[in-house]
Amino acid sequence: MDTISIGKHNPRLADIRNALGRGGLTSDRLLPIEGPKLVREAVSSGLEIAALFLREGMDVPGAPRGVPAYALEPAVFKGIQSTEHSQGVIALIRPRAWELKGILARSPAPIVVLVGLQDPGNVGTILRVAESFGAAGCLGVTGTASAHNAKVVRASAGSIFRVPHVWDLEWRDVVSSMKSSGIRLIGTSPHATASIASWDWSQPSAVLIGNEGAGLTADQAADCTALLHIPQEAPVESLNSAIAASVILYESYRRRNSS
Repeated sequence: MDTISIGKHNPRLADIRNALGRGGLTSDRLLPIEGPKLVREAVSSGLEIAALFLREGMDVPGAPRGVPAYALEPAVFKGIQSTEHSQGVIALIRPRAWELKGILARSPAPIVVLVGLQDPGNVGTILRVAESFGAAGCLGVTGTASAHNAKVVRASAGSIFRVPHVWDLEWRDVVSSMKSSGIRLIGTSPHATASIASWDWSQPSAVLIGNEGAGLTADQAADCTALLHIPQEAPVESLNSAIAASVILYESYRRRNSS
């Protein structure tokens, strides 16, 4: 792969550093991703690789031909990397633009709604689980960690490139959209009498995953069609949000495919 050397004052490097730092896109709406594995995942997912930035001496086997590649001195590369032990590869990709109506149309597969999740590792893991168990997509309500956060992207292990998702939605808009589409809002509570095993997962449903510490608010719970609990042994009452999502989505997948 032919590379072009660029220096630390190149304005594109500052753009990448800012995007990674705030968990957003660059000024030209590109997503920075780190590491050769994520680059390969993006390529296999059919995404456009707009540019590669490589620590001197690095290469990316399997990268598409014709992509501009820039070589950076180690100290310069360190100035833009977001991980302590970087693998020396950052790519700019053009993420897919998903729409809410497209996700709603994929029902009755369950939709995952993240309501104020703060931990990017949990968010990325849930995206991975959503793909694994055939969810229709994932929605992020305002206050949830950005889907473009570098930790979210890494934790998703490539699922972020394929799972339909829309972020920064207002809660009332989500409720309205679900009701008009005939999709039931399902919340979880350790105090609910019905369990996730009692729900008919063949009907269109949206699984709400609340904030790690506070869970769903009283108003959010009141908007739910049903509140369900995850059967578990006492004295444990609650699970990590990503684990809870995994259990619920697996139960949904098992029930929908039991025949």
